[in-house]
Amino acid sequence: MESLINFFLNQWQRKLFALLTALVIWFSVSYSITATKTLTSVPVRIINLPLHKTVQGLLPNGFLNRRITLSLTGTKDVVEQIEPGDLEVLLDVSNQPSEWVVQITKKNLVSLNPNLNLLPHISSVTNPEFVLKMSTILTEHVLVTFHIQGTAPEGYEYLDIWPVTLTQTISGPQEQVLDLKDKGLELVFNLNNIKKEQLDAYRGTLEAPYNDEVAFYIPDPWKKILISPLSQIPEALNDPEAYDLHLTFLKKEFLPIKGELPILVFYPLKYGATLNPKNTPLGANAFVQYTHDIPVLKVPLLASQVSKLFLDTVHDSLEIDLVAAPKSERESLEWDVGFVDEKHIEDTYVALMLETIKPLSDTLTQERERYLRKRFGSYAKKFTLLLTPEHPLIINSSLEEGKIIIQVPDAVTTDAR
Repeated sequence: MESLINFFLNQWQRKLFALLTALVIWFSVSYSITATKTLTSVPVRIINLPLHKTVQGLLPNGFLNRRITLSLTGTKDVVEQIEPGDLEVLLDVSNQPSEWVVQITKKNLVSLNPNLNLLPHISSVTNPEFVLKMSTILTEHVLVTFHIQGTAPEGYEYLDIWPVTLTQTISGPQEQVLDLKDKGLELVFNLNNIKKEQLDAYRGTLEAPYNDEVAFYIPDPWKKILISPLSQIPEALNDPEAYDLHLTFLKKEFLPIKGELPILVFYPLKYGATLNPKNTPLGANAFVQYTHDIPVLKVPLLASQVSKLFLDTVHDSLEIDLVAAPKSERESLEWDVGFVDEKHIEDTYVALMLETIKPLSDTLTQERERYLRKRFGSYAKKFTLLLTPEHPLIINSSLEEGKIIIQVPDAVTTDAR
């Protein structure tokens, strides 16, 4: 023990100097050993933007919507400790031109790890060149159109959507906003996500008999739209009318036609000499009879693919239209369902529908009217007559002994009932 003490005390000044020299050499060598490490997905934060300016790709949180790759060179033991997520790049754009090539230095590095002091240990930073461009902030209303996919719940038919379109107020770089305004935005709704039980439950709250048109109000989580490239996160629809956004479904039913339908025969002028009401009238039989000299179809019928309100509105204007033609040209005459004074009944239908809707602004009332007229036209186009739910109405008609004779296969006449 005494010899060990003597060892340290003997010429201690020289030994202390040697130790200090060794430490200096060790630190010098340690700091002289460098390493390079490449980090990917490094976030870039922008600060000090001039008033009314923004940077393309800037997110609301101040970061760019893209990340960059950096290669850091510096003290080996520090550089090798750096992990993804330990740093971010901070760019001060207060004195930059409107467009510039970004060169990142160690002064732009911000340590997110309190145990890492980067500045004295990083000697150089390299990064792939990229361009930042400042633009004027522009706010515009961009049209949002809706698309429907999937299949309506069992027992229902999809009709339409209201509002037909909306607008989204967006702000961002002028070039990108104008491009979005030119292209518009789109939002897709999938009918497969709507359950029959949801429509049945809402239908139960409606007053009969006009409870076959069912509105499904779009849930708030569905009212979000991705505005790329301005944002990577879907944003809520901000049009005030988005609160009323709903899909309308028609409950599939077979509606009885009350009474008989009149029959009108059209006689083309080119056949007038041989085919006209006097020499080729519509003959009476079990299927056709005359009421007050008006031929009517004596067959009980059902209507499908229309609402009860539509049917009640058009009922007194329905007729069966036949087109007369020589037997040499047609064995069976063409026929169709006609709507007499269609413009008047369309006006009536739209007025009745508007009465059920809360008051709207003049502009929205006009839009809603156009929307309802389109629905009326769709109903009129799809209107179908049937004998039973399984059998559509078929009318066979031909010229026999100077009369037009109608036969309805598989039909039971009203008199037979």
